[in-house]
Amino acid sequence: MKTILLTLGDAAGIGPEVIVKCLAHVGPSTSSGTISTPLHGPEIRPVVIGELDILRDTAESLNLQVRFAPESEAAEGEIAVRSLGLLQQDDIDMGQLSAMCGNAAYHYFAHAVEECLAGNAHAIVTAPLNKEAMNHAGHRFMGHTDILETMTGVEGPVMALWHPQIVVSHVTDHLPLRQALRAITIQRIKRVVKLTWDVLRRANGKDPRIALAGVNPHAGENGLLGLEEIEILRPAMMDLKAEGYPTFGPYPGDTVFLQALRGRFDAVIAMYHDQGFGPMKTLDFANGVNCTLGLPFVRTSPDHGTAFEIAGKGQAEPESMIAAWELAVKLLQ
Repeated sequence: MKTILLTLGDAAGIGPEVIVKCLAHVGPSTSSGTISTPLHGPEIRPVVIGELDILRDTAESLNLQVRFAPESEAAEGEIAVRSLGLLQQDDIDMGQLSAMCGNAAYHYFAHAVEECLAGNAHAIVTAPLNKEAMNHAGHRFMGHTDILETMTGVEGPVMALWHPQIVVSHVTDHLPLRQALRAITIQRIKRVVKLTWDVLRRANGKDPRIALAGVNPHAGENGLLGLEEIEILRPAMMDLKAEGYPTFGPYPGDTVFLQALRGRFDAVIAMYHDQGFGPMKTLDFANGVNCTLGLPFVRTSPDHGTAFEIAGKGQAEPESMIAAWELAVKLLQ
């Protein structure tokens, strides 16, 4: 049996709502509270790291028949919840920035990471947290990936956006563009390609076709518009080919994603955050999944934020959270 921890995220946002809607979609199906999956492999046991009362109130407000229970008491048809006692419903002002909610969101996630590192769980599916709220609470991180790097000791985990048609991994992510350009190195590109290659090989059972997006307009025009492609990307690609990881490109960033969507490539390596996130969110905002590569456990999340503007209104779409759950299950199996 494999345990997946779902973290509540920022309770003033849409995290509780998309978790409840996701679990209403997948649902426990056995007396042990596990979830049977259509793929061959172990049963999956979901445990929500959050607050029981908040989840119950959310399910009731949505009129969804999802039953939550304390982890030690969860019975047939109930979803186990591990409450950390950090928030009560009265503490939450829906849609408003709150250091209290930011603090709770950080600790829900940190607890889940500790459990995975200890071998007590196998994957984390994270509802969105708010970076500003978390920092107001004194936790100086840029987001989940930054926390993961610090807690796991993994140097440079990779942020990948996963969609049924294409995977996009990022050489740099939450960095100002000037810093991102300095962080694009031969070794970093090689690491990102290898991690992307390995996870796609495991998921799909065949060698993937991976393309690199150029750094500069028109991929540098052979040095006319920049030298990064000549001095960094192509040497990295030569090394990768010699090591058994052939890649394609570098191609202009304004065309390579279209080529991938037409079936030429399975994945694109984006050089900086918006180069990859822009096309992916335009492609399908609802069904994209953020997957962190390079960790000793699986971590996925929906590809959206806390959406304070619709929090508490019952309008949040759960498709990305459901896709994050399904990808976590697939990678575990």
